[in-house]
Amino acid sequence: MPKPTPASETSTTLLVLGASHHTSSVDRLGSFARGAERLRRRFEDSWEGGSEPPIREMTVLATCNRVEIYAVVDPTHEDTAAHLIAGEVFVHAESVCSDVSYQLRDADAIRHLARVAAGLDSVVVGEHQISGQVARAFVKPSSWNGEASVLRDVGRIAARASGRVRQETELGRHSASLGTVALDLATDELGDLEGGSIVVVGAGKVGSLVCSALGRAHASKITVVNRSADRAHKIAVEIGAETAALDQLPTLLEDASVVITATTSDEPTIDEATVRQSLAERANTVGPLLIIDLAIPRDVDPAVAELEGIRLLTLDDVKSRLDRHMSLRLGEVGPAEAVVDNVVDTHLHSPESTEVEALITQLRRTTEQIRDYEVGRWLGSFDGAVNQEDVDRLTRSIVNKLFHTPMLRLRGAEELNGRHTQLLSAVSELFDLSDPAEPTPPE
Repeated sequence: MPKPTPASETSTTLLVLGASHHTSSVDRLGSFARGAERLRRRFEDSWEGGSEPPIREMTVLATCNRVEIYAVVDPTHEDTAAHLIAGEVFVHAESVCSDVSYQLRDADAIRHLARVAAGLDSVVVGEHQISGQVARAFVKPSSWNGEASVLRDVGRIAARASGRVRQETELGRHSASLGTVALDLATDELGDLEGGSIVVVGAGKVGSLVCSALGRAHASKITVVNRSADRAHKIAVEIGAETAALDQLPTLLEDASVVITATTSDEPTIDEATVRQSLAERANTVGPLLIIDLAIPRDVDPAVAELEGIRLLTLDDVKSRLDRHMSLRLGEVGPAEAVVDNVVDTHLHSPESTEVEALITQLRRTTEQIRDYEVGRWLGSFDGAVNQEDVDRLTRSIVNKLFHTPMLRLRGAEELNGRHTQLLSAVSELFDLSDPAEPTPPE
């Protein structure tokens, strides 16, 4: 594993050369991604069974907003490898350290990847998808000699940092896209959406985000309505939804619980007369109709909001919630950075303890199940108005603060000279962690 030591004192050097939304346009990132794939194929094919290349291990992390090459090299070949990567991949760059690329090594490279995996370097701070993309990039790196142990270990460090950030901070707790926030608002208004009929009008960029959020939430009945049947069908197939033409919208309104609109039409797609007619045909068992209008200009005639049994929310309502969520996320950047630093510094400066990390994971899983159980039980018995998001945030904050010092003590257990095993055994016994797979909430 690369350490932050001079090249003469270590057998390998870890390099990362990359470009991201901070440095490059989308078009250039696309070009870099194609170059990265060519380099990966050349590394795997051309050098197979041949002379030793300047790169021993390599993997490519390519997403919509970044292209990065992670390479393990012999210190004597570091410059050769860096120039090879720059010339093969970052072909628009004048040099390795140009305005469209960056280069990091050893400890700085590890810390950078940990921040990326934790969502701290993303366009939307705290987004979750990047952690899975990092994991896939490092699960099976390319290797000249068939053993990519260094990069696999680096990937594990990044995964550990990402996991701890999610467990110990609120960085990714709050929805940060129009689609997920719209779904949050629908849940707030109507409660559990299971069994209800949800209609999405529009299959463009925003409509796709909404459908993706509904797919992740496993909504039971979704209908995608769009002028282009092909576009609607493509999105519907991805999330297991149905499709319908725009002229079927009045009939769909008769049974819908939620309608989310996101077309690019210059005129309202849903007018007062259409909704009034649909309300007359709605069964009493259907309940109120929530309409969320995400379009610019508006898809829904404002007069619809005056109809009885209708709740109309607009893009302004969604943006207000989204701004609040982003503010909460940004407030967690500092604590998240501290977690990443702790994970990386622990790896670089002290022995790793798989046993300790496994015990901490068990402990956090158990406490989170207990917290979730108790919050759900309390909310179920509470008759007054309450914001579940605020309750979740408060209770998680209490749990995190209670366990902050014990976690630090556990991670320093190996320095306790003889008390390491006793401390871990005591924690396991006190919290009944002998069978972590099935933690049981209290009655």
